[in-house]
Amino acid sequence: MLTINEQLFLFNNLVIWAILAVAIFSYGVLLDLCFLQKKNEQWYKKTLYWHSSVKTILASLPLLGLLGTISGLLVTFSRMSIDNGFDLQEVISGGIADAMFTTQLGLILVIPGLLMFSFLHAKKNRWAALKL
Repeated sequence: MLTINEQLFLFNNLVIWAILAVAIFSYGVLLDLCFLQKKNEQWYKKTLYWHSSVKTILASLPLLGLLGTISGLLVTFSRMSIDNGFDLQEVISGGIADAMFTTQLGLILVIPGLLMFSFLHAKKNRWAALKL
């Protein structure tokens, strides 16, 4: 098992930071709309305003993970061509770990966001039905 210091190289990837930033932003909006604001007309308008934007932002998380996978594989193949196959196992394992981590992170972080989004959508529809 890798130690924490050995795993810190994963956070040198800009795609990982982009995934984390997008997830934190979308979770902030969703938590605010789901749990922190009082349900009234202003909340309903704000929910309508953010509905499609949050949906699109959440959809970008797995795509960012895929971007990280591609960039990790490109780094691996470029290192393999530069090193001419020397210490091949270390080059491949580091690049593949980076690639797989971004994919996993994008997929893991989208799931709670989609659950909160569905909860917000149902709450919005219930509120609208009560006001009719």
